[in-house]
Amino acid sequence: MMIYCDWSLSIMTMLRVFSESNKLIRKAVWLVSFVLLTTMQTVSAHPHVWIDGHLTLLFNGQGHVTALRHIWKFDELFSAFSLQGITREKNGVIPAAELKTLTDQWMQNLADPASHFFTTVSYGGQAITLQKPVQAQSNLDTQTNQLTLSFELPFTEPLALSKQSLEVDVNDPGYFVAFDYKGSQVLTLSEAPSTCRYSHMPPRALDSKSQRQLGALTPDQKELPEHLRQLVRQLSHQFKVTC
Repeated sequence: MMIYCDWSLSIMTMLRVFSESNKLIRKAVWLVSFVLLTTMQTVSAHPHVWIDGHLTLLFNGQGHVTALRHIWKFDELFSAFSLQGITREKNGVIPAAELKTLTDQWMQNLADPASHFFTTVSYGGQAITLQKPVQAQSNLDTQTNQLTLSFELPFTEPLALSKQSLEVDVNDPGYFVAFDYKGSQVLTLSEAPSTCRYSHMPPRALDSKSQRQLGALTPDQKELPEHLRQLVRQLSHQFKVTC
């Protein structure tokens, strides 16, 4: 988990990332940020939220891929802030109904075309349409006090990967959310043929100049300038699967 000096901003921002439109997010976030900045010596403007991710591709009995599953583990302070105001049971467990309400809100707003689950998929070089999410749920790790969101995005039809490759990109084009995929098994091929293989290309590191440009965004900049949008595109996690 990456740790930066603007954790206070992260929890405020993430709540709005999943519960408001992009324009309202930025307006509200900067109002909060203005107050917080007066009490902090050094703050990086972007990103505000960190997610440890894991990706799974689901295959059917014919060896065709049918869907992808995301598992996103949120940073500690966003998790704590998201649960503020929720009454826990006597044993400290979050009621299932509360977690479902939180999940439903996130899924509704992640479907916004501007973010669209931070996921794009192409098959044989052509973008494919993802269906509405299913199997969405949130859980709290009581050991780390971190929330995890998991959900599946079905494909319109099963896809054979014997001749065409499947590519999945995960990235927030607004750079409010930073994804991290760590370890040797960042992607699982569930029930896939033994011939299937995947590769993972992590984001290229930003140079100091680019970091300063992103950190210097002012409160009146509700959208990333074009040159910064182009810059953020290189921060995508790229997965490629062939069978």
